[in-house]
Amino acid sequence: MNKYIKLITKSVLGLMTVGVIVSCESDTWKDHYSVHSDGNESIESLGKTIASIPEASNFVEALKTTFMYNGDSISTLTYWDFLNDNQFLTVWLPNNASISQADWDIYMSTDDDKDHKKVGTEFILNHIARFSHPVGSDTHEKVKMMSNKTYRSVEGSIGGVGYIKKNERCTNGILHQLDSKIVYRPNLYDYITGSYKSKSVNGNDYNYKTALGSWLAKYTKEELDENRSIPGEVNDKGEIEYIDKVIIRSNSVLQKYGYIDVEDSNFIVVLPRPAVWDSVYEALKGYFSYEPEVEGRDSLQSYWTNSVMITDAFFNRNLQKSIQDSATSTQFKWSERMTEKYPYHVFFKPYLDGGLFADSTATAPKGVIDSVECSNGVIYVRNDWPYSDSVFRRPIKVEGESLVDAELQLRPKNARYWINDSTYKTVRVMEISKSTDQFEVEYLIPNHLRGKYRIKLVFFRNTEENKQSNINLTLKYNSKPVQTLYTGSAMGRTQSWNVGRYEDRPDTVIVGVPWNSATVTDKTFDFPNGNYDNGAGKISLTIKANKATTQNKTTKKLWLDCIILEPVFE
Repeated sequence: MNKYIKLITKSVLGLMTVGVIVSCESDTWKDHYSVHSDGNESIESLGKTIASIPEASNFVEALKTTFMYNGDSISTLTYWDFLNDNQFLTVWLPNNASISQADWDIYMSTDDDKDHKKVGTEFILNHIARFSHPVGSDTHEKVKMMSNKTYRSVEGSIGGVGYIKKNERCTNGILHQLDSKIVYRPNLYDYITGSYKSKSVNGNDYNYKTALGSWLAKYTKEELDENRSIPGEVNDKGEIEYIDKVIIRSNSVLQKYGYIDVEDSNFIVVLPRPAVWDSVYEALKGYFSYEPEVEGRDSLQSYWTNSVMITDAFFNRNLQKSIQDSATSTQFKWSERMTEKYPYHVFFKPYLDGGLFADSTATAPKGVIDSVECSNGVIYVRNDWPYSDSVFRRPIKVEGESLVDAELQLRPKNARYWINDSTYKTVRVMEISKSTDQFEVEYLIPNHLRGKYRIKLVFFRNTEENKQSNINLTLKYNSKPVQTLYTGSAMGRTQSWNVGRYEDRPDTVIVGVPWNSATVTDKTFDFPNGNYDNGAGKISLTIKANKATTQNKTTKKLWLDCIILEPVFE
């Protein structure tokens, strides 16, 4: 192996990394890249063959004047050196006529400010792949170019580009001549973060980098995979120069919302134009306003505001069952759909007028106004904000059993309440009691946003004793009482026919009035700051339970179903 390393170090391949992620095992690397001549002396190398084709003169010039990269540093070797090295490649050759003069001026520039990595990645390596890729009548292949882009290869075309000539044998590879060039498109992540740009269908170039893109890029981490990388010599700085450098890129945000940085994927991303994005961000960030003493409050605000804005922006085409009828974003879960009344993360008839994917029309002017084709999907650009605040401004529900207090006695119960004279529902409640004459329990409310909430508590009559609870309910904010929500006998009034019909059944709960439900309070409070994803919460509800001394119809035992905070939409 040492002898082999010395051999390839002398070769131009020793400096060929070009930022391309190559996955290979060192023990089999030699076999992958070896060249075996069949003894046919008329076969020339790829370099000589391409140089002999008049229509390839500009491509040859670009090869000779564009320098490769060794990791993040520019090397002294050109792509022409690489193409003439001893390794097996397949080249799809674009002809001169297929490239605009403006593009050729960039590709062949020799100025000091030439972006060699950009030219190498977006043009040269977008037409070169490792290994053998012949084309025949049965060809149906996905070819991964050294630009890291993948294109579908069939008998008559690759990536939609047709052939002039195919399967020219060379001593170190195969040459196919194209009737055009293969268009390099950034993937969705590259476009949004501004790494690469591409014109939209209408010729626009949308800049998402300053807002969404820069935020996404902050959570991208690149690490060297030493086990899969092949080290070369040590440079003058004492650093190892890798022959094959395998970089693993991960993004904690995309792991949750969708891998739009992966080439072999197929997404639809729906975004408003950048100016609309900025205005909506300013409007929504107020919900994630934290107390001044909260550490990292600005970072928390930025993270959660951007997160809720992309909650329903990504749609994996490969997972859609019937996209014409309904489209589900990557956050859709059937378990949630079955339990929630609101159809979160589902967009019905997305291509009809007014639908999420529909073009803007005179009757529906707020639709899609443009689109950007990327290598792993498409961005639909809208002229409005198409998402509802209710996707993140959801009710907060705390169950009665979510109480930890060693001095309290907790017993789960099955309680019924009647919808009408013949229909009832069963709910799980928690009986809370203590040996003293009166006691207090405190429930912490997590993950609240800034703004107004309607506060509800759902109690039930203690049907084992056929008595209602006598309670005092107080709202606290930052441990300070701010509002008395309820004082009196919960479940104190019932309809007379309910009493006569069901009072003798100990397993039956009689529904309270005046709201004809088990809700004993319905008050609204405007919270000055939020506390989303930052501990147990600043809101608490204290319930003081006692037995009324003037009559024998109450009990200090609480039968609590849940506490609900519903956001108020104005």
